[in-house]
Order: sequence, then structure tokens, then C-alpha cells
Amino acid sequence: MQFLAPAAWGFFLIIPVIVLFYLLRQKKTAYEISSILLWQRVLADTMSQTPWQRLRRNLLMFLQLLLAFLLVLALMRPYLVRIQQNSEDLMILLDTSASMSALENGSTRIDLAKEEITALVKSRKPGTRFSLITVGRTPQALVTRTKDPGEFLTVLKKTAPGYYEAEMETTLSLVTALLEKGTGTQTVFFSDGGISVPEGSVGIPGFEYRKIGSSDANLAISAFSTGEGDRGLLAMTRIDNYGHEEMETAVILLSENGVFDIKAVKVAPGKAAHVYWDIPQGLPYIEARIDAKDVLEADNFSWIVPYKDKLVKTLLVTEGNIFLEQALKLNSGVELHKAVSADYPEIQKDAYALSVFDGFWPEPSPSGNYVVFNPPADSGLVKSGAMPAVGELEMLEHPVLRYVSWNDVHIEKSKGLKTSGGWEPVLKIGARALVTVRNSGNSRAAAIGFDLHRSDLPLRPAFPILMQNIFDWTAYRGAVREVQVSAETPVQLNIAPRSEEVFVVYPNGTRKKLKPPYMLNSGDTRKPGIYKVEQITGGEKQVDYMAVSFVSPRESSVAAVDTIKLGNIDVKTNEVTRVNLEVWPFIVIAVLVFLCLEWWVYLRGH
Repeated sequence: MQFLAPAAWGFFLIIPVIVLFYLLRQKKTAYEISSILLWQRVLADTMSQTPWQRLRRNLLMFLQLLLAFLLVLALMRPYLVRIQQNSEDLMILLDTSASMSALENGSTRIDLAKEEITALVKSRKPGTRFSLITVGRTPQALVTRTKDPGEFLTVLKKTAPGYYEAEMETTLSLVTALLEKGTGTQTVFFSDGGISVPEGSVGIPGFEYRKIGSSDANLAISAFSTGEGDRGLLAMTRIDNYGHEEMETAVILLSENGVFDIKAVKVAPGKAAHVYWDIPQGLPYIEARIDAKDVLEADNFSWIVPYKDKLVKTLLVTEGNIFLEQALKLNSGVELHKAVSADYPEIQKDAYALSVFDGFWPEPSPSGNYVVFNPPADSGLVKSGAMPAVGELEMLEHPVLRYVSWNDVHIEKSKGLKTSGGWEPVLKIGARALVTVRNSGNSRAAAIGFDLHRSDLPLRPAFPILMQNIFDWTAYRGAVREVQVSAETPVQLNIAPRSEEVFVVYPNGTRKKLKPPYMLNSGDTRKPGIYKVEQITGGEKQVDYMAVSFVSPRESSVAAVDTIKLGNIDVKTNEVTRVNLEVWPFIVIAVLVFLCLEWWVYLRGH
């Protein structure tokens, strides 16, 4: 017998307390006698009243001690173990994380798992119901309670590993939801054990773990980055050895023109080696590759797009707002051009990636990315006229207001901005919107409903933070905002407003035309490599690059484990999990029975 709450044993101290109460209890009876000659009898009676003699025949006390013992035992939550047999259903959990693509004698681990699963399915008696759940970033129930083994095996054959880690907690929640009460289910998990396991008590009847794989020889690119060196751009590659033997490999650096450099390294077991390169300016991307004879290929490649500061050509239309002008000038990503409202009609608007209007609204309305401060009443952005900004400011969660504190900001008057037509409020006073934003897919815009000169915002630390946030959110700096992403990560592209056609070119060369809202879902970025986003405008093509990589120390550590831990239970390979059968309810029933008996004994004694 084991206990889920062994710390409750401290309550056993109540037992000596009960005994002490009985020892201290004085119980004397007065008798009238005719003579005091019988001293021997008095002596014997005195001996019988000594403390330890007093406990010899006290049934009530022993019943109370038994009740105290059982109650403390129930608090410790004892449980027995049992193994469910003669299962009617078979539920297969298949690990599809990256490490399951590791090679074992020419076959991948997932192929070996499929062979074992196929043999297990074919050995079951007719009428068995089969379920298949893949264990990856999120669990997927591919087959649920089918009695057709052919259907099950067809789906199983199509299952493939991905570039992600396996998360077990959500999988166990799904398994628990699918299990039917009253039916025996054998749940078998095929994996190499490289999983994220939940904490706390986990009880799934008939759970088994089948270990797949035995090799651990693996080198991995665990880091690939660039930075400023003494002679310009410097690239660093870290190579980790997750095996138990020293390994040697060639580290190859490539770009769009082919091999750039090759270096050889030796890496001791459990250690890491670092390789550095001086990178010339202008390379759109670089790739690091190791030519290692190891078991896992997925972590032998990594890509990076060197960081390039793209100055955003920005037009400021103002009659003289020194606060806005200085804030934009101090932004290292801005190429600022200033104009007055009278000159705006003659300006080539398409030449600017961002327009900032101060108390001015152009006709026709701008179609690109823009920010407008204190919009005029005829702009179509104003819902109500300027009123004193009295009341508590309410901030809504949005990147434009990230880290911006309005506690010490005072606004004399503000217009109420409209919140329709795609405009969303991010700063409000009561029902009036002071700051709104709009994201139409092709363009982004922000509106600030008050004149900076009629507030102390430019004098507060919040102002430069707000301006940087607005710039980062609205300015166009290419189709790809994040040039480094993990495999199977959704990516929202930032397409220029005037783009006529948009294409994505996958690492294998496949070219796909995109439509609004220009979103790459997790399936689009499944394969690591360099992705190209092409925008066609007036016959000209603009290309932006995005590096999709896979880096996971957990998956690169490919050594299969013999035991996985589910909560507080260790599950060894090819062994059935010992499932908790808590017995405290039966103890409580026994306590109630003995409590009734103790009450009866007490009444009988009185």
C-alpha cells in the first residue's frame, strides 16, 4: 500500500493525546463500609487504580483510538495498485515528434513503431475497437473506436513525424475524455520517451509504454546567429554532441551562391563546439549545415536572415509640430521627409511607406499606412467634437500601447473617435475613444484624437515609447516582420498596400500565389528552410526572405529512455502502469461503523 498524502501521518500525534486524557481522568467512587480491617482488599483496589492498570479493560478508549487511526489513515489517502486486463478496446498513442525520424539500422523510429502497432492490431480478436492518437505539439485523434482494422492501418500508414516537440499533458486530457466508463481499454504509447510530461497524479487504466529506438549518436546545430564583429558581420554556429562518443564533422556555410566556407570540428560527448565566420554584407540569407553521420537529420541544418536596418521613408505633414518632428528624427529606422499641408497635393504619395498627418486630412483619403494626430472633423474619423478629457483612462491590450503609462499624462481636450469601419479603440475615457487603430490586411493606421500641444504627453516618458510602438506597428519594413521563426509557426505577412500579386516560394522551390489576408498557417511553414515572399507591383518584384528553423535540445537528445514518468508514477517500457485505486472511501465507511459502535458502548456504560 502506498500513500498520495504521506505528510498527513503527523496527525497520528492525536493517539497519545487520547491516551493521556484517559490517564489524567479521575474516576473515584465513595463507599460506606462497616469496618476498615480489610486493608489487603483496599490495597488491591488501590493497585487496580494505577494509571496503566486503568487502561487494561477500557473498550471505549480502544474504539476511540481505532477511530483516530482510521481517520488519519484516510487523510493519508492510501491506494492499492491494480492492472486492468481483458481489454475490449485498443487505444494507440503514437509519438510524432522530430526525434521519431531518427534512424535505427536504416529505418526510422516511426516506421519501427508502425510495424509493432500493425502486429498488435492484427493480433486482436474481432470486434475490438481501435483508436489512434498522434502525440505532437497538439494531440490529434485520427481514428476513434473503429472496428475496422483496415481503416486504422490505412490512417496509420500516412502518419509522419513533424518538426516539433511532443507534449503529453494535453494528450492525456484527450485520452481521459475518450475513455468510456465500464469498458476495458488498453492504452499503448509508442515513443522514444523524449516528451514533456505533466505533474501531479495521473491515472489511466491499462496504460503501457513501448520504447522505440536505442541509438544516441547525434550531433545538432543548437544555435546559429549573427552579430557585429571586429571586421563587420560575424556568424556563430554551436554544435552539440548528444551521444556518448566523440564525433567529427564538417561544418558547411552556404548562401544563395553556393558553398561559402567549410570548417572541420571535433566534439566530445556531452560537449559543444563553436564555429565563427566573417560574413560579407549583402547576403540575403546564410545556411549552416553539418555533414555528420548521425541518426537524426532534422537538426543538421539551420538558416538565418542577417539583420538589415531598412530605413522607412516617412512623410510628416505638419504646420510645425516640433514634438512629432523630433520624435521621428530620433528614430533610427526613419528616413524623415517633412511637408506642409499646402504642398501635399504635389507630393508623390507612393514614394513613402508611412505618412504622419498632424491636424490635417488629405483628399482623397490615404490608402497606405498612416498615423493621424488630432484629425479634423471632416476626416470621417471623428465621432464627437473636442471635450475636456476628464475621467479615468482605460487602456485596452494592443501593441501600440505596450509599456505606455498614462498615469501622469494630462489631456486638456480630446475628440471622440469613431469605432466603426474597422477602427478599434485602444484608449478610452468612458465611452469616448481617444486612440484607435485599424488593420485592413493591406494597410495599418492609427488615430490619436487630441492635439499634442493641448496635453503634457510630449513631456512624459510615455511619449517616445508610444511613438516607437506606433511606428513599429504601422510602418512597412518588408513583407516579413519576423525573419526568424520556428517550424510550423503561423506567420502574418505584411504586404505593401499597392501590391498586385503576392507569391510565397517554399524551400523545395514550389511557388504559391497568396490572397488576403496573406497568412501562412502552420502547415505552410512545416518544412525548415528559406522561404521567399515575392510582391509584384507595376511589373517590379520585391523579394523578402524568412528563415524557418528547427532547434530543440529535447528532440536532439535522441537516446531512448526505459522509463517515463506520468505524474508520480514511473512507467517502464513494456510494463503496464500501476493505476491508483484509492481506498479512503472504504476507510470512511469503516469509521462510520465504528463510530456507531463507540456510541452504543458509551450509552451502555451509562
